[in-house]
Amino acid sequence: MGLPKIYEASKYESGIYKLWEKSRVFIADPNSSKPHFSMAMPPPNETGTLHVGHALFLTLQDIIARHERQRGKDVLWLPGTDHAALATNAIIEKKLAEQGTDKHTIGREEFIRQVKVFVGNSRDTINSQIRAIGASCDWSRGRYTLDDALNRLVNETFVKMYNDGLIYRGHRIVNWDPNLETTVSDDEVVYKEQKAPFYTLQYGPFKIGTARPETKFGDKYVVMHPDDKRYVRYMHGETFEADWINGKVTATIIKDEAVDPSFGTGVMTITPWHDRTDFEIAERHGLEKEQIIGFDGRLLPIAHEFAGQTIDEARPKIVKKLRHKGLLIKEEEYTHNVALNDRGKGVIEPQIKLQWFVDVNRPAVEWKGQLRSLKEVMRAVIEDGDIQIVPKRFEKIYYHWIDNLRDWCISRQIWWGHRVPVWYRHAKIKNQRSKIKNEETYVGVVPPEEQGWEQDPDTLDTWFSSALWTWSTLVDQDLAKDYSLSLEDLLAKSLDYRTYHPTDVMETGWDILFFWVARMILATTYVTGEVPFKTVYLHGLVRTEHGKKMSKSDPDSIVDPMEVIPQYGTDALRLALVAGTSAGADQRLGKAKIVANRNFANKLWNIARYIDDLRVRPVEGEENNRGRRSLRVVPVGREMMPKSVADHWILNKLSISTAVINKALDSFRFSEAYELLYHFVWDDFADWYVEASKVEPNVGMLNHVLESTLKLAHPFAPFITETIWQNMGKKSLLAAELWPEITNADKAQARQFEELKKIITEARQISVNVGVSKPWLFNKNSNLIEQNKALIERLGRLGGVETSAKLGTGVQLHSSKTPAWLAIDIKDLKRHSKKLEEQVSNQESLIKMLEGRLANKAYVARAPKKLVEETKFQLAEEKFRLETLNSELKTFEKSLT
Repeated sequence: MGLPKIYEASKYESGIYKLWEKSRVFIADPNSSKPHFSMAMPPPNETGTLHVGHALFLTLQDIIARHERQRGKDVLWLPGTDHAALATNAIIEKKLAEQGTDKHTIGREEFIRQVKVFVGNSRDTINSQIRAIGASCDWSRGRYTLDDALNRLVNETFVKMYNDGLIYRGHRIVNWDPNLETTVSDDEVVYKEQKAPFYTLQYGPFKIGTARPETKFGDKYVVMHPDDKRYVRYMHGETFEADWINGKVTATIIKDEAVDPSFGTGVMTITPWHDRTDFEIAERHGLEKEQIIGFDGRLLPIAHEFAGQTIDEARPKIVKKLRHKGLLIKEEEYTHNVALNDRGKGVIEPQIKLQWFVDVNRPAVEWKGQLRSLKEVMRAVIEDGDIQIVPKRFEKIYYHWIDNLRDWCISRQIWWGHRVPVWYRHAKIKNQRSKIKNEETYVGVVPPEEQGWEQDPDTLDTWFSSALWTWSTLVDQDLAKDYSLSLEDLLAKSLDYRTYHPTDVMETGWDILFFWVARMILATTYVTGEVPFKTVYLHGLVRTEHGKKMSKSDPDSIVDPMEVIPQYGTDALRLALVAGTSAGADQRLGKAKIVANRNFANKLWNIARYIDDLRVRPVEGEENNRGRRSLRVVPVGREMMPKSVADHWILNKLSISTAVINKALDSFRFSEAYELLYHFVWDDFADWYVEASKVEPNVGMLNHVLESTLKLAHPFAPFITETIWQNMGKKSLLAAELWPEITNADKAQARQFEELKKIITEARQISVNVGVSKPWLFNKNSNLIEQNKALIERLGRLGGVETSAKLGTGVQLHSSKTPAWLAIDIKDLKRHSKKLEEQVSNQESLIKMLEGRLANKAYVARAPKKLVEETKFQLAEEKFRLETLNSELKTFEKSLT
């Protein structure tokens, strides 16, 4: 009994979370008669640690989950971690390099073993940090993207898509990272602006431009637009000889509409193996393709004396040779975008490679009675309203991405991940002249039983397995071990899947709308015939307090949750993340914002301490065995009874806040909900009702409002609210309590307290402005004022409150419906009036000076534009300040009695 003076979060948070877990309050029950609600946690990388982006999505999702429980629902918030194939692979390869070896030396089996050891340790770290942020997820259903059951479902999906003609293997141009030796999806490519030389070269009778002369060794096609009149004399298919880097070449004229006649000379040579546009031109015309750069990033033998050199090594030498041969016409600097792998930042080299792809254009998906392509279904679910994207403006961005979507390359040349479920076997067939190898292919959920099969060495894109997240995690893990059951059987027999799918909400960052959200829609609609979720809420990125991206190169800019939590408490961080956040918009975060929101948590604690102290009072005339006055608990009835206008007012405010906060949370307006809560707690409860209660405390009412407030605040600040709740002697968990019921109040009496607030506020303001202490308030026969004299005197910081039959001298209050005035000495009033007049005069002079500066054409023309804009802004502010002063002076003069 009794709360300490200061709330020290570190003393309570770990114990509170253990209490929640022990109670099993977060565990969902598919057999419950309650309405069901489900949400899948975006799985953080198992190799990582909790960063501020994780903290944001965990906070927002936890608010959703806790609020849905308060609404009486059975809630499943399913957690998990991602195997993070590329990131994990890169970490282990780096460790091996530091040891003077590599993955090829130790072999695949040993490499996988080392990865498993590494991730096994780091997975526990990220899960403990998720707990630290207060996530109320169902840990009994925690999943991992490389679980055996999920691996089976990945294979089932691959096989199903292959059999339906949606997965194929082919030679296509891909994004190749020579550093990590793997393909990268289009969405994982980022671009960095760089300055580089641009070369104009002589190629036979044509001038061509390039920034990559190292790719030009195999160029033997010159392409131009068929309608370009400058080249009308050249016929499609015509050949000519040209002196080139390593001697004479025979070149062919190709006419294709892909060429932009307005760019450069309107003519280009193509390198089909190392450029996507060139590849597509070559495909259309059946042209040969020749590889110039190897998969290790070094030039191949076609480059003659430059073979084996890296691009950076060879380029200046190639340019020197071109110059020597008279083929370099011009060299100039230009700015272009360099493609990088978002993981590892290796420079992307387009390459033609035999890979596995998902065909997004083939009409092979049954959706609402029609056979559609994956792209068409992905668009239809948004257009038809099956899925709502919040904020709605991202629908346009989503459609643009869908419309430009190419076949998805899903194979990766790394060893960590879901291995492609395809096996090959070579059968030797004899003919009259030679032995020819014929390759057999087996695609299956389980390996073939016969001997001689070798599995495809590639693994699947991490996003392929993550695309199944909402439904694969709900399949019964034990049933998944029974391979006699089909995929359809598994879905039909899995209780969690039948109960919780489709999920209700997918809350995630806008930056992975295409990486993940779109692919979940693609895979889930295809496999299950259902959407994966009904609503997608996209949050923004968390930036520094100056609006910059948090960067490891600037450690001071980073807000590390695991450093913030021990110092300020989890709730302070959560509240800071919620304050000001809005759908799809980035937000700023710094230590000052965290401290400000810790103050809100402290305010809750102090309110609870005050009420707790009222419940524990000294017993008059009794002493304990230490010679101190004994304490006794003041009984608080289960029913609260409003006794004063203040009681009715706070009940009315509580009812309004309960309704509007609930509505805001239902609409995912998290910041608005918190702002409403903040003002109710700080302004209404603490500043007014608690202060009013010090005149005549109604402990039952205070207790009722506190309990309701804790329920309102619990989704936002779960630790401090649960701590207070438990210290109130509650037998239940606050985490299991329902949203507060709205209690009716006498609105007429509530309005009377609003009148008193106006009187008190105006009296305080006049006292401060004039500079007097504790003036007396007089009124003319006001029952409301008379009945609440003690309240007005205490909160108004007055010397006293009296009734007068006639109007006296002083400053009249305009907020009161009946005549009331503050008795202030005339000398004080004149001094204040003169002060206001001087301020008005000074303000007018300042405005005149600023107007003169802006009227000076030379100043406007020569001064920095930013300075001129600042002057205009200052002028507008000073004019507003003058209006305020004039209004105050006018009101003050009018108020003198």
